[in-house]
Amino acid sequence: MSTQTSQKTYFQNMDILRFIAAYMIVVLHSFFGWKRYFGNPEFINTHTSPGAFNKIENIIHNFTIGVDVFFIISGFLITFLLLSEYEKNGKVDVMKFYIRRAFRIWPLYFLMILVAPLLTYFLMEQSPGYLLHFLFAGNFDIINQGTKSVATDHLWSICIEEHFYLICPLLIAFIPVKKLPRALLTIILISILFRAYAASYIPNYGSVLYLHTLSRIDILALGSLFGYLFHQKKLEFNHSLPVRLIIYTIFILLLINVDYNECGTFFAATMKKYVFVLIAAYWMGNFLFNPDAILSVKNFNLLHLCGKVSYGIYMFNPVIIYLFLELYKKYNYTNFPLFILLVNVSLVVVTALSYRFFELPFLNLKEKYAVIKTIGTTKDTTISEPAIVAIPDIVEELEPVPVTLTINNELQADTPPPAV
Repeated sequence: MSTQTSQKTYFQNMDILRFIAAYMIVVLHSFFGWKRYFGNPEFINTHTSPGAFNKIENIIHNFTIGVDVFFIISGFLITFLLLSEYEKNGKVDVMKFYIRRAFRIWPLYFLMILVAPLLTYFLMEQSPGYLLHFLFAGNFDIINQGTKSVATDHLWSICIEEHFYLICPLLIAFIPVKKLPRALLTIILISILFRAYAASYIPNYGSVLYLHTLSRIDILALGSLFGYLFHQKKLEFNHSLPVRLIIYTIFILLLINVDYNECGTFFAATMKKYVFVLIAAYWMGNFLFNPDAILSVKNFNLLHLCGKVSYGIYMFNPVIIYLFLELYKKYNYTNFPLFILLVNVSLVVVTALSYRFFELPFLNLKEKYAVIKTIGTTKDTTISEPAIVAIPDIVEELEPVPVTLTINNELQADTPPPAV
């Protein structure tokens, strides 16, 4: 089997994972946005007990793990493809990598920054730190100043990814391949030590843990480590069905009963997320690479198309949700099912138009700088550069009145963390 055919087989379902991660955020923002404006949806008050509602709320709140799913995919794909480039050419063209990333990430990113002044003016929000966002340091602006605008609050995760994109190709270009795991594990260790420091010495450290590059870059490095292991054929997914079912059951129980974002103890602040992330990564690996996976997708379908526009879903959903919430509030209308329908239809239209008429021309330019052309599921987009984008914002940014977000150490389910 040729490398190209092999990579097509390996990665064709990555778009489905992108869409799942993005849509988890849409559900999160829609649910908690509605709750903040109008309380619990009426059907939940009518048909569920308080105990059952708390479980549902905790599950939805844990959908913030969608951000880390994106980070894992991003680190995995970037590393696998850069290692493939190094194996093919004996070197990594770092500049071409940066150009490909710019064509994929920057157009929508800077579009949101350009329209932010209009949105902040008409929505009567505070102005964010535009210079810091322009320099991909918006996550630090939010740590210091709080959330300001629905147009920019969600850009923090792109900033963190861009920070990782700066160093990842340099590691592969200048460090011997066999020493790459040591470098990646060092990044993970630094991240753990930083979170330990924050939990011990920084008051109200919740926002620092959630938004700081050193606190979040470890999951990108973990995905990168998986990419290295897979490239070296040291990562396999061939466990028996009973073993997989036990692991999946543990993950479901965690989502139902444990708050992924709570960081009030030292263990929760430093290590707890790895329990969730490692199990999620195991499920993702089985879905992608295990031919006997329970939910194996063999043929191209609508979910692949949705994955292609996951960046647009990420970028536009907070604004669309916010506008519909404001419209509902203005006319005192509280039909939650219709709200969900309107949000989803609007997302389909806006993201499809954005992809076709705004993003695709840049993607075609990006292909001119592709070194390893991993064929994807459509002819106009390859997986040669992972369209992994951070995942958006938070419920706090859906506030009708601009506020400064204060995140305490315990980030409970009714206090969603910043910009997912």
